[in-house]
Amino acid sequence: PVSMILLSACIEEYYPDDEVLKVGTLVVQAHLNNKPGEQTLVISRSSTLVYPEFDALSGCHVEVLNKDGDSREFKEELPGSYVFNHDDNFFRNDEEYRLIFVTPAGKQYESEYEKLHPAPEVNSIYYLQENHSTSDPDEIEEGVQVYMDFEIDKESGRYLRWQVTETYEIHNPDYKAKIFDVDRRLKLLPDSSSWRTCWITLEVPEIFTLDLEHVDGETYRKMPLNYVNTETRRLNIRYSILVEQMALSQSAFQYWNELAKNSQSGGALFDSQPAISPGNICNVDDENELVLGFFSVSGVTERRIFVEDVSGLKTQTDPSYCAPGEYPDFLYYFRPAYLPVYLALVEMDGSLTFGEVHKYCVDCREYKGSSNLKPDFW
Repeated sequence: PVSMILLSACIEEYYPDDEVLKVGTLVVQAHLNNKPGEQTLVISRSSTLVYPEFDALSGCHVEVLNKDGDSREFKEELPGSYVFNHDDNFFRNDEEYRLIFVTPAGKQYESEYEKLHPAPEVNSIYYLQENHSTSDPDEIEEGVQVYMDFEIDKESGRYLRWQVTETYEIHNPDYKAKIFDVDRRLKLLPDSSSWRTCWITLEVPEIFTLDLEHVDGETYRKMPLNYVNTETRRLNIRYSILVEQMALSQSAFQYWNELAKNSQSGGALFDSQPAISPGNICNVDDENELVLGFFSVSGVTERRIFVEDVSGLKTQTDPSYCAPGEYPDFLYYFRPAYLPVYLALVEMDGSLTFGEVHKYCVDCREYKGSSNLKPDFW
């Protein structure tokens, strides 16, 4: 069970209304861990609730420091995205850290101190073929359910969170493609713009947390993570997930549970705007200013698995996927804003069809999170 607590300083339970949440509210995403490599935090301003967009806050001076006064500066690499390359053991178990940053307007913000708890080890990750019910009582969906086993160490890791990142290989249809480009010439699509094999990497949007207070034993078994059905192309060739297990403070655990409550359809409340949940960051000169987001540090352990050629699992192949539409009328009169147009020649039902297709059908790099470069772990 989850124990809800009241926290001091600027941590509060917040539910927005139009009079309180205004465009331009400061938003901070700063969930760091002790994993070697790049650590990134994001500072932005809130946009509208109806049509949210990412509004980066650039030009901030950002530091994370511990109670001994040792600090590390985060440099801005992309608008609103501040990066520190963790390679000197700055983030250490059982030490406490806080975030401090100053905006271009000279306003200073600080977080509460957060303790870095070591994460218990992940013993194993595995999957089972399962059928799940749907909203239609006469229909079921096929797929695989991912589970994990991990060691229980309540002294360091009573509060846990899991971040799941999926990677899968996709192959686009193999057909001849052409492009009607901005120069108003119809020509073969060059190889530099035609990619049929890609690897898509995305964070699974579900939020997985657990309080081990009333869990007994040395090992927790069969913790359910994400379910992958056959309604998409994720399982068609090869699928992999990386599970990162993080130990949280009690306040960070409360934050993530509130975030889960505010989530919709298993994902974040907004795709481009962090959800509204309790925070631990304040304006040092104006404690009444609302700041959304949370600063946390976590110990992390991780493990990866691959899923392919699941016996008895029938993956879906849609013969009409990326099938050409009609050849556009008056193509040569299209305004520049509507160019380029991509076309493909495909044999369908015994006859050739030449028509318009989406760009991602001829260049798989266009999919969200997609790359034509094979991952090192593949």
